[in-house]
Amino acid sequence: MNIRMAGIDYSIAHLDIRQIFSFGKQQQKEIYAFLKSQPEILGSVLIATCNRTELYLSCAENSTLHPFEVLCKACGRDFAEWQDKCKLRLEEEVFTHLNRLSCGAASQIWGEDQIITQVKEAIAAAREEQAADSILEVLFRNTIASGKAIKTNLTFTRTEQSAATKVLDVLKARESRPRRILIIGNGEMAQLAARSFLAEGFDVTMTLRQYKYGVVPIPEGAAVIPYHQRYEKMTECDVLVSATSSPHCTVEKELFAPLSPRPSLLFDLAVPRDIDPAIADLPGVRYYDIDLLGHAPFLKKQKALLAQIDEMGQKYYGDFCKWYRIRQEKAVSEKAV
Repeated sequence: MNIRMAGIDYSIAHLDIRQIFSFGKQQQKEIYAFLKSQPEILGSVLIATCNRTELYLSCAENSTLHPFEVLCKACGRDFAEWQDKCKLRLEEEVFTHLNRLSCGAASQIWGEDQIITQVKEAIAAAREEQAADSILEVLFRNTIASGKAIKTNLTFTRTEQSAATKVLDVLKARESRPRRILIIGNGEMAQLAARSFLAEGFDVTMTLRQYKYGVVPIPEGAAVIPYHQRYEKMTECDVLVSATSSPHCTVEKELFAPLSPRPSLLFDLAVPRDIDPAIADLPGVRYYDIDLLGHAPFLKKQKALLAQIDEMGQKYYGDFCKWYRIRQEKAVSEKAV
């Protein structure tokens, strides 16, 4: 068994770097096509979220491939430029990391709930591209099961579960509480944010592209405007939140700066960024990206919980090793016959 992974995340790479390795669905398909053409690679899974881009490989026994070097080749980047920004893990280290990741213990926002879904989606996407081999399938299956068990049996700090909660923390800390929020986007993160804000009594409006009308569910209580009317609506709002998967800016400085009045609080929950970071230089504007929202000290109780997480994960790692051992014994037996 030769399992290897490497990637960049919030702990070692700023958002400016992470967004360079943020891949859309079509780019991921192209990366998988490249990976499948490499003879040393038996299986691959790519995880790409706001906080990280990681490549998991199942390789031929004698292979010493560096997963991030392979990823750089796949997307046309020079590995030498980025090798100090990534972390390489092998064998049991891979399981330990993925186990922590699945339950939110490796996330910038401690204990977040969305990550386990993202891990499931990653292995499903690899399976759809016929890229994941049986070793990675079982590895991910066991870590996802472990992540579920950990979330069920251990208590995380509930106040840091999502970026939406972080935004609420900022809003509640204001002396003069804002009321009107415009959310650009209607995906999972945008809808989670909308529901969180509505539950706290905020006036929420979401953008929706015309072709999605009647297709995308909008949280009850939220108003909807066409995406192209977003700048007009900003003059009526105190807070702007953008959370899309667009590769381009949804809010440009040249169009935002002349608005009067305009939102004073801007939250960019996307990678790559939705909001032009140069907007932060405008007077009277407070700008938060995913890095600023996630900045929090790692408390002692979280370190203690991390030890429990690793201990619980050992059972699932043992199951994984047992499965592999039986698989190898069966292969040897069949070869002898």
